[in-house]
Amino acid sequence: MANDRTNMVSLLDFGKWMGGTTSDILELGDGFTELTEDWAPETEEKQYVNMKAKASTLNGYAFSMSPERDHLSDEAQEYIDEAFRKFPTGKNAETEYYRFYKTDNVSEGKYKAIKVPVIAAPSSTGGSGGETLTSSIQLNGNGNVVEGMITIADGTYTFTEGTVPEQSAGASSKSLSD
Repeated sequence: MANDRTNMVSLLDFGKWMGGTTSDILELGDGFTELTEDWAPETEEKQYVNMKAKASTLNGYAFSMSPERDHLSDEAQEYIDEAFRKFPTGKNAETEYYRFYKTDNVSEGKYKAIKVPVIAAPSSTGGSGGETLTSSIQLNGNGNVVEGMITIADGTYTFTEGTVPEQSAGASSKSLSD
């Protein structure tokens, strides 16, 4: 049976966005209506004279996503609203995106994860008359993906780079609420 969308947890370090120096990693969850990673694999095809089919080489990826969220009164929205006032560019647009699957738990509160350096930009805000106010940001990859582990303790997310041990016996993917 396939896992539903709640298995994938997306996080953004809002604290390092817009020139911040302290991490404040928040889940892109409540209020977000669409969160789909687009990795845009870059391939090169070549037809050799002695082959009937082309050969392909995978050269890299171009990560992007455009998360849209209902305008909620919470910490993530405060950061997004600030971006729509400051419109960050250059180094001020840089931060980090993280993702893990609840089924990739290693032990209680620890999950295999990835970190992607990104640039984050305010994209659109508004909506039609009588509808919910929405805001969108654009995330684009800005470096290599790093493997590691997310630790959740006291409602705080911490990422540690490096190889992650396999899931320990008895670890349950139900330790993070849906």
